[in-house]
Amino acid sequence: MIKRIAAIFLILCCTSVAWVILGTTIFARTYNVGATLSDRVVSTWGAPEEQSAPVIAYQWQDVKLVESENKGRKVTREEKHDVTTIVPIDGNRITAEFHVDYRQKGLLWFSAYVVNFAGSYDFRNPAGSDENFVFRLPLPAKEAVYDNIELSLDDRPLPLELNNSEATARARIPARATGVLRAAYRSRGLDSWRYQLGKEVSQVHNFHLVARTDFSGFDFPDNSLSPTEKRQTSEGWVLEWSYQNLVSGFDIALKMPQKLQPGPLAGRISYFAPGSLFFFFFVVFILSTLRGIDLHPMNYFFLACAFFAFHLLIA
Repeated sequence: MIKRIAAIFLILCCTSVAWVILGTTIFARTYNVGATLSDRVVSTWGAPEEQSAPVIAYQWQDVKLVESENKGRKVTREEKHDVTTIVPIDGNRITAEFHVDYRQKGLLWFSAYVVNFAGSYDFRNPAGSDENFVFRLPLPAKEAVYDNIELSLDDRPLPLELNNSEATARARIPARATGVLRAAYRSRGLDSWRYQLGKEVSQVHNFHLVARTDFSGFDFPDNSLSPTEKRQTSEGWVLEWSYQNLVSGFDIALKMPQKLQPGPLAGRISYFAPGSLFFFFFVVFILSTLRGIDLHPMNYFFLACAFFAFHLLIA
């Protein structure tokens, strides 16, 4: 009897070691190549996006009279300096529509998405003369694709200048005049989307952002503002952030729903499998002993192989 129990215990220990090796192999396959797989998804789809408000400014020349001496005589000359004055945004009306499109690499699922972004920004020329304005829209990610990107002033499209990090447009604004700058594009991102209100504690006026999704299961990351209103529709959710005069160091962010990862699930099942096999062996041993059935340890060995084969097929 003691030898039989020792043999069964040895079979259980050997099978447990095999399960640990299997689970470790699954986690290694999943996470050791996770960064590489993520880079591959970014290279073909896009990176997490972080959009911020456009910078609206006008440029003017400051003329100063500078006195100097030339051969004992005082000479006065003019020095001109280009000065850029940033104009505050009086109103923000932003919409962002999201469609999730999962991508699988290896044993991991990645939450890719498509976003249609459109923002209208109210401003005015505070100067008493006509000024040359510059509009700069920071692009949310360098590793991304943008379609139908545009900047328009009072519904008039502006010629764009594009570089690696922003889209720039120029226009001349009459003195004391108001205008509405509209920015729009279609892009693709990964895992999360964020609208940055400012790099530190910032103040925004008449802010209204609406995010529409065709999915559920999203989340709001830490250090982000929760929506002031949300409602479920037949297709997904409508999330709204509305503020009259907001002062905050938090941003608005949305984390896309995550699929259940098959790799980590199979790894956890393998790690917990020895407990199930132990209870199964215990019940079989007790019942066979009470009924006088003589089970050879090889029977337990074949049962252990059957249990292990099940998890091997899952892996």
